[in-house]
Amino acid sequence: MKWVKHDTDANQDAKLQNVLLDYGLEGYGLYWYCIELIASKIDNDNITFELEHDARIIARNTGSTPQKVEEMMRYFVNERLFESIDGVITCFKLARRLDKSMTSNPQMREIIGKLKNHDSIMTQSAKPMQDKIRLDQNRIDNKPVKSNKSDRAPSIDYEAVKTVWNETMVNSPKVSKLNEKRKRLVKRLFNDNSLTIEKFKNYLLYVTNTESWKWCFEVSTGANGVKYGARPFEYFLKEDTFLRAKEEI
Repeated sequence: MKWVKHDTDANQDAKLQNVLLDYGLEGYGLYWYCIELIASKIDNDNITFELEHDARIIARNTGSTPQKVEEMMRYFVNERLFESIDGVITCFKLARRLDKSMTSNPQMREIIGKLKNHDSIMTQSAKPMQDKIRLDQNRIDNKPVKSNKSDRAPSIDYEAVKTVWNETMVNSPKVSKLNEKRKRLVKRLFNDNSLTIEKFKNYLLYVTNTESWKWCFEVSTGANGVKYGARPFEYFLKEDTFLRAKEEI
């Protein structure tokens, strides 16, 4: 397809608002970049709505890193902006955005007509359509495909997360409530790193008892004269913060 419909108020969509809140314009730009990549490959010989590029190529083209691209793509899947089927990223909602005016090709116009009539069952038909996809080239994370009966991640006890934080991080600001934004950060950290409450507690115990991490709990004054207190809950939920601790242990 040469073009795809893009509403001028797309940024007001609740899911894209979450993207902007959590990743800013970098995440918002990556989302539309991937939409363009998927739409550009759609023709009468390809209606799989798949993202052919892997994280390394996307990172190279956007000035990001493969790790950051993978992180954001997992976020998009969790927000149901994209689908992940056997490791292949797809966007079947694009079927609803296609219009016959986008092409003069008779075959493609016929396909669009069929998709518009049956887009409600597109995701159900996704699995058979992947037979023509070379999984080894298209996995966004370049990891071996696993055959799972369910992609649903284990539920997280957010109250336990809050309790562990308040009992362990005695030199940090207390957490009185986990709002939706905080829950998303917790969910991402736990799911991406296969964390349990016990592992999360061990992570916090490590940073509170390690000399090189003491600066995180001290009051300091920056060069601009602004005072900084102990790092808050959100700081320790960042992927980079967690990985630094994990690699030290």
